Amino acid sequence: MELVKIEGLNPREYEHPLDRNALNVLEKTAGLDLLVRKFFDLGVEKFLRLEFVGSNLKVTPSSFPEIYEILEEACEILNLKTTPEIYVRPDDYFRKLEVSTNNLEGLTVGVEKPLVVISNVCIESFSRSELLFILGCQIGRLKSQHVLYENIGWLFPILSSTISDVMASIPGVGAISSTFTAGLYLALVHWLRMADYTADRAGLLACQDVNSAMTAMAKIAGLPQKFFDSFSLDDFVTQAREFEGFADTTYNKILKVLSLSLRDQAFTIARANELLQWIDSGNYQAILERKTKIHLAPPPSFCRHCGFKLEPSDAFCRNCGQKVST
Repeated sequence: MELVKIEGLNPREYEHPLDRNALNVLEKTAGLDLLVRKFFDLGVEKFLRLEFVGSNLKVTPSSFPEIYEILEEACEILNLKTTPEIYVRPDDYFRKLEVSTNNLEGLTVGVEKPLVVISNVCIESFSRSELLFILGCQIGRLKSQHVLYENIGWLFPILSSTISDVMASIPGVGAISSTFTAGLYLALVHWLRMADYTADRAGLLACQDVNSAMTAMAKIAGLPQKFFDSFSLDDFVTQAREFEGFADTTYNKILKVLSLSLRDQAFTIARANELLQWIDSGNYQAILERKTKIHLAPPPSFCRHCGFKLEPSDAFCRNCGQKVST
C-alpha cells in the first residue's frame, strides 16, 4: 500500500484536546518560566546531546539503512522538512542514568538540534510498519514542540532542586518551596501523559495502518515476544474499547491521577482507546484526505517575555527559553 504524504500538515490538525488543555494549565503554572531558564542556564540540552551522541550508535544510510529509511519516510509523510539525527541505545541504557522509560518507546532530545533515540530491543521487536508508528510518534512530538518540556520532565528532580535552593535562600519563601515545586511537577506530569495521546495520533498518520499501531501498543503494554505471532489483536482492541468506563467515578479518577504520576507513559490501554476513538470520529481519515487544513499566524518578531529578536524558524526564544506564541 502506498502511503499518503500529508502535504502542509499542521500539528493542530492532530493534537489531542487533552494535550492542549493540559499544556495551557502547565504554561500558567507558577515557576515554569524559572524552570525553563534553569534548563538553559545549566546547559542541560548540551549535556543531554553529548550524553547520547557520545554513548550510542548513530544511524546513517550506510550503517542502518533500513532504520534511516523509515525515519526519512516518517518525516516525509508528516511534512517535517529536516530529518533529525537518530541513535540506537542499549536496552538497559537508562538504568545507569536512573531515568524511567519504556525500552519499546522512542524519545527525542534537544530543541534547536533535536535527535531521536530508539533502543536495540525496539528495533528487534517491531515490524517495519510498527517502527514507522514508533518513529512517527517522535516526529509528531517535534512538530508539536513537545521536546523542551519533555526533557525538563525527565530531569525535573535536578532542576527543581536547584530552584528550591534558590528559593530557600529568600527570607520567608523557603518554607513554601516544596509546595511550589510539587504543584509544578503535577502539572508537568499530567501534560506529559496527555502529550502521549497527540504523539500516538502522529504515529498512526505516519504508518497509516491501524493494526500496526495496535500491535505496537500491545508490545509496549507487555506482550511477550514468544506470543507475537499468536496474540489476538481483536482481544486487545476489545480491551482498549472497554477501558473507556474506568474514570466514571471520582474514586477511579483519583486512582488514575495517582497512577499517571508514577508512570513514564500514560496507560497504554487508555492510549489505544483514545486512538480508536479518534479513528471512529472520522478525523483521522479527514487528515489523510486533506480536509482539515489549519493555517496559523506566523510567530512574532520579538519574544513577548524578554523582547529578544526572533528568527522565523524559532520555536523557543534563544535568550530566555520561553515558547514562542502562535
